[in-house]
Amino acid sequence: MKTPVLPRPYPDATILEGRFADLERIDVKRHAKELWQAIGSDDEVWKNIPSGPFANEKAFEDWLRDRSSRDGQVLYAVRDKQAGKATGLYFLLRIDPQAAACEIGLTYGKALQRTSAGTEAFYLLANYALGTLGYRRLEWRTGPENEASRRAAARYGFTQEGMLRQTSWTKGGNWDTVYYSIIDGEWPAISGRFQAWLNPRNFDEHGHQIRALSSFS
Repeated sequence: MKTPVLPRPYPDATILEGRFADLERIDVKRHAKELWQAIGSDDEVWKNIPSGPFANEKAFEDWLRDRSSRDGQVLYAVRDKQAGKATGLYFLLRIDPQAAACEIGLTYGKALQRTSAGTEAFYLLANYALGTLGYRRLEWRTGPENEASRRAAARYGFTQEGMLRQTSWTKGGNWDTVYYSIIDGEWPAISGRFQAWLNPRNFDEHGHQIRALSSFS
């Protein structure tokens, strides 16, 4: 194995541009209201997430301001180009440039779920971490009961590594954590699947996919 060049750069991109969506570094004044409408005001969105739900818009804005100012993480709003507004939130968490490892997390509003913009948003951030910055490991964590998150991890190309039991007591209950990862040696093939899926020939005149991401190998 080739000796890696460490540490890797800390993520500092202000915007990651895509075809269906852009990722914009969080600006609370700019993004808070749109994100409140898309995700903050929907209690169901936060069912399997340690944060939330939020009593009101101010509580959500305070949370967003606090999270976006913490060390070791970077937050991005997902701006759906068709909708013309922020409809989801992405995180890079537990960023460790010395180990070239970080975790990816997300909160999607209902308007972004099962859309091309939502899928592309993952690719933009994963490619930034593993491709542009040269990180060696990208993690995904979720609870064993969160079937939607587990299906997404598999569809995006993560490998399940195992489950840690009783990792926290959150929202009045025990939380176990299932760990997934993509490592740098796997990313070229996974990235190739996304690039093939994103090819304009794979979408009709209305922007609907012809073949699903899962059909590309």
